[in-house]
Amino acid sequence: MLIDAHCHINSLLPDTAKTVLDTNSDYIFVDVSIDTETSLKSLNLSGKYGFIYSSLGFHPFADEEFSIDTIEKYREFIKNNPKTVAIGEIGLDYKSRLSFFEQSNIFREFIKLSLEFNLPLVLHNRWHNDAILGILDDYLRDYKQVIFHCFSQDIHFLERILAKNGNVSFSLNVLRKTKKIDEALKEIPLGNMLLETDSPYMKIYGEYSTPLDIEKVYNYVATVKDISFDKLQNVVYSNARRIFSWEN
Repeated sequence: MLIDAHCHINSLLPDTAKTVLDTNSDYIFVDVSIDTETSLKSLNLSGKYGFIYSSLGFHPFADEEFSIDTIEKYREFIKNNPKTVAIGEIGLDYKSRLSFFEQSNIFREFIKLSLEFNLPLVLHNRWHNDAILGILDDYLRDYKQVIFHCFSQDIHFLERILAKNGNVSFSLNVLRKTKKIDEALKEIPLGNMLLETDSPYMKIYGEYSTPLDIEKVYNYVATVKDISFDKLQNVVYSNARRIFSWEN
């Protein structure tokens, strides 16, 4: 069973989405939303397909859409949809049009929502690392229910995450074979690792990806970690079940 712990089926082109949705039961996808519209699409997908779960998020690029009603909408989404397994992606991004102060306030609201429903957090982190950890530390004693998605930071940041038993998800960007990511991949304990595509936003060699490309991530990671493909499948499957609390 291959787990794509972070993809955006809700954002795929219709023909590409059909290919993914016509797949067999060898995959489980965590479909991640980035705003209210994609959250509704994701919930429709997870309600219809047994191999899809929803993570409901609000990307920093969508923060301009945030209003006083947004959190209540998400609260109702969660109450009415048992296949919501996480909150995210949420976080900080220096490319957002909103200031750090504005982004951090929205980020904090979603952290509180995750605590209200005891759901893990899926983090988007493209700001100074101290900033995002500082906000998390205002609410959390450890990072057991935190996933740092599409990890691309250095080994020193990884060590700070592991010190609080956090979880790191490696994406298709491992195929770029950069020294920084390879070092982090070699260092991370198997029990703290998830794998993802971040499709379609993560490209492969300049081409748009699909969640079915997750096998390429597994193949590369198995080589770097020097373990069998089957063992890696079992490890990621076990980690995903623990973090997302699903019953498959």
